[in-house]
Amino acid sequence: MNISILLTQIGIIAALIITGIAIKREGFLSGFNVSNLTNILLYVVSPCLIINSFEMPFSTKYLNELLMIVIALVVFYVIEITVTDVLFHRVTSPKTQRVLKFASIYSNAGFMGLPLVQALFGSKGVFFASVSLAIYNIFNWTHGISLFQKQANRRDTLMKLVKNPNLWAVVVGLMIFIGNLTLPQPVNEFLKDISAINTPLAMFVVGASLIEVRFSKQTLNASLWLSLALRNLFFPVVMIILLKLLGVTGIGALATILMAACPTASLIVLFFRSVQVGHRAGNSIVWHFDAGLFDHPAVNLCTDLNHFAF
Repeated sequence: MNISILLTQIGIIAALIITGIAIKREGFLSGFNVSNLTNILLYVVSPCLIINSFEMPFSTKYLNELLMIVIALVVFYVIEITVTDVLFHRVTSPKTQRVLKFASIYSNAGFMGLPLVQALFGSKGVFFASVSLAIYNIFNWTHGISLFQKQANRRDTLMKLVKNPNLWAVVVGLMIFIGNLTLPQPVNEFLKDISAINTPLAMFVVGASLIEVRFSKQTLNASLWLSLALRNLFFPVVMIILLKLLGVTGIGALATILMAACPTASLIVLFFRSVQVGHRAGNSIVWHFDAGLFDHPAVNLCTDLNHFAF
């Protein structure tokens, strides 16, 4: 992958986020409207993007790659959860411990990863990234939500997972792909038109949400730096190694790595909105986004090294 293309795209995404901040600051969006836009992205735009990406000729090679990526992702999340449990168990504040664990484990795969993959690799990249998003949602809405809602009703949590439109979009997409189906032209054009607004709308929401974050120098402690290192350096390298061991290469590998390497800052805000937890609890994690601006090019360079052979 050309590193200049990656840096250019990250710059565009940063500009879109800054635009979102400006829109919010000028009063064009209220907190209520940001929540509405978040729901539009989660329940309308993202599913259309995913379904559209699966409309391609069936390939046994791609299906095998998807299976290997699923295996890599499950192992990846188990490693992340185990490592964070060990490293953060001594953090005295339960709230801070939960935020650090969540921020270390879960990347901003949907709101930052998917638009970045779409911009760099097109629908083929989204095809592979959709699997990452599906597994991510399963862990996020089971383990992730349990970090903040210990007493949450298991049935309610399961229903939220089952009702997640992105999971169903992957199911529908797989049916289209495996069945080698072709959607009617009007339906295809509808999906493409909706998908086209994914990146700018997602970044506007991220920027509008980040303006509410308040940062204090007191939050820059050793635990935060450890969380930054895990999310933006260590865990992406773990994903690179897992994919290499399983023989996943090319766009499938790069898309999966970029999804795993996204920072988490805005995700904390957006996730807290979704589960109705006070999102100011995640304020100290805002620097995950800044670190991510350097993390993506660094991880990309790692994938180009000869011994990773991507």
